[in-house]
Amino acid sequence: MKQKKIQVRILKTLYPHWGCHTAFNAFLRYFDQNVFSVTMKDVPMGGDGTFLPAALSRLLTHGLKRKKLQEYRLNDLWAEWRMLGHAFFQNIDVVHFIDAEHSMLFLPGWFRKFRFMKTFPKIVGMFHQPPAILETIIDPEIASQADHVLTVAPEQAEFFARFMPAERISTILLGVDTEHFKPLFTKKETGNFRCLAGGVWLRDYEAVFKTAKLLEDISEVEFHLVSPAIENPGSMKNVIFYKGISDTALMDLYQNSHVLCMPMKDATANTFLLEGCACGLPIVSSDLPSIKVYFPGDEAILVKDNDPHAFAGALTDLYHDPDKHSRMSYCARQRALQLSWEKIVKEYEQLYLNLCGR
Repeated sequence: MKQKKIQVRILKTLYPHWGCHTAFNAFLRYFDQNVFSVTMKDVPMGGDGTFLPAALSRLLTHGLKRKKLQEYRLNDLWAEWRMLGHAFFQNIDVVHFIDAEHSMLFLPGWFRKFRFMKTFPKIVGMFHQPPAILETIIDPEIASQADHVLTVAPEQAEFFARFMPAERISTILLGVDTEHFKPLFTKKETGNFRCLAGGVWLRDYEAVFKTAKLLEDISEVEFHLVSPAIENPGSMKNVIFYKGISDTALMDLYQNSHVLCMPMKDATANTFLLEGCACGLPIVSSDLPSIKVYFPGDEAILVKDNDPHAFAGALTDLYHDPDKHSRMSYCARQRALQLSWEKIVKEYEQLYLNLCGR
């Protein structure tokens, strides 16, 4: 007899600045459709349940503020409530919270409370923030109620091991859509050496600006920054800013830049670095434990303490040495292929199988 498909329901926070191929927006199509039925629900980030009467919305919001999950909102409550209903009336095997820092609060407790009535799905809570931030925004007791905690960097797993058995914790590195993000055979001829940076969370743009200042005398070296949250700190002629660009325009920047130079204050996984890496950009970033895990080889130059002089030296070296740049570019693409969703999804499949006793 043919076994029934494993039913997986995913709750994912909707980040409006993410493109349609960014991170988990792209990974569903890689599951084995003969074994798994995986559906995903996007929950708008920071929403406060405008479908409710204003007075009730204010009352519930006030109550949620007393909880220890700092980023949880009424939209997340509504998503958990609906998932409880689905679990009662549908044969769901796994509920996976992609952004558990934001969205997993009540459902593990509800499942335990009603377990005498029926068998409820296994819960996977996935976390993305570094340990120093997790300390301030989550309640480890709530996280430990999940059947399994999933992290995207080993140092996060060490954090959760303080609160729950290690066998209920796994690390799966973030994947990248290498079918979409890929190099051009020939870059546009502009005569300039483009250093690309982008994103918002935990970026060290002060180090970028200091590095750009040190390289002002090399007129061919340009810094292209993609972020809605930064402004030009002065009259820096070698820094170009982009805001609200399309997926097509972002891809053009990835494919026609030469280096991805992104200093970080802290990190676990980073979609911008992964997408640039998949497009064959050598990585010049910060010497942090998680970044070393994602970029352990010749695809990256990692700088200690975000020293602008070291960043400037690394970029100048790549500018003057085309052979080294070509080698690093090749290694970047090969590393991205190792982290392609096609390969990484197999680790999710194995996790779901294990949780379901298959």
